[in-house]
Amino acid sequence: MRAACSAKITETGGMAINAQQVQSSGIYAARVTLPAILGDLEQIGKLVTEAAASKKRIVGAGCLSLVVAILLVIIGANLKNIFLGACAVFVSILAIALIIYSTRYNAALLKNQDRPTLVAGILKTVQHDSDPRAPFAISLALSGRPKLLREEAWEARKKGKQQFFAEDFLSFEGELLDGTTMKETITELSRKRSYVNPRGKHKSKVRNRYLVTLRLAYPSEVYGDATAASNALQEEIRVPPSATVRSLRVTEKAILAKAMVNLKQDVVPTCAMLGLGAYRILNLARRVAARGAGGAP
Repeated sequence: MRAACSAKITETGGMAINAQQVQSSGIYAARVTLPAILGDLEQIGKLVTEAAASKKRIVGAGCLSLVVAILLVIIGANLKNIFLGACAVFVSILAIALIIYSTRYNAALLKNQDRPTLVAGILKTVQHDSDPRAPFAISLALSGRPKLLREEAWEARKKGKQQFFAEDFLSFEGELLDGTTMKETITELSRKRSYVNPRGKHKSKVRNRYLVTLRLAYPSEVYGDATAASNALQEEIRVPPSATVRSLRVTEKAILAKAMVNLKQDVVPTCAMLGLGAYRILNLARRVAARGAGGAP
């Protein structure tokens, strides 16, 4: 996978991300070791913190300039001083420019500030099951560019309209210690409803949900065919209260599980619990395969 963040290997074997490209594109993509990815995410988290602090200072400077401009207008009007009036115009323009600039400052990086922390939490759930030297591929969208799926009228409210969006913001893939290749993707699904309230004001509400998809391509020489084990293990995969397992498909080569999560704070535990549920099937399949080969259960 091409590294959209132009990450490069340092002499010590770690990663050095191109901060400027991450900030401008809002995309981090690389194929490196898991510890290197976690290190990159930590660096991106620091960039986000610094960018948020800088944006706050810009907004503060803009507001302060606006206050100064108002004071100059009042003083200039009382003193009938044309020079102070001209200064007030200049400072007002500066204030407006700063406030507009603050809305665009590092917008790609600051749109989804919590995503680096969320993804780091997901990766840590598989860290103990992977070789620290094995390469993993990751693509993480920080800027947020959701795709409009459809738009329709919302009859429940006056001039109501609802739009549905989807964004595949995370894709993560690598090989685990047992030879299983895992791929996990997260899609953010958004529904935006807009309407006019009884007082004539335009209102809008957004609901976000998260579709977690986990695919485990397991080695048949280790686990045999997991379909029989899946049928024998009738208990459903347990997930947090805000999540629902949408589908579970087991073949002779792979396990595919999908879950819908309503609360963002439940995304990380849902990812972990999907993995645990899938491995319950694989562990049973391995025992069945061992008995079938005449080995110990």
